Amino acid sequence: MNTIVVPVPLQEDVLRQIDRFVVTEKRSRIDLIKEATITYINRKQRWQELFSEGERIAAQNNFTETDVMREIKIHRQQL
Repeated sequence: MNTIVVPVPLQEDVLRQIDRFVVTEKRSRIDLIKEATITYINRKQRWQELFSEGERIAAQNNFTETDVMREIKIHRQQL
């Protein structure tokens, strides 16, 4: 896989936070930034998949937003 260097400007306080974190984690800045980026992308993709599945189920069953909110309320009351 080809590697491309991407310059990313960061505010000084963000860089200081990264530096404090990498010391405790015994990692490099770049490792932390790469992992954070991958984690962010994976989480966003997973949420999009969940929302798409919810929309598919709602359309298939003719659920309205009101129906969904009612079911959520009922579920929370049962907890």
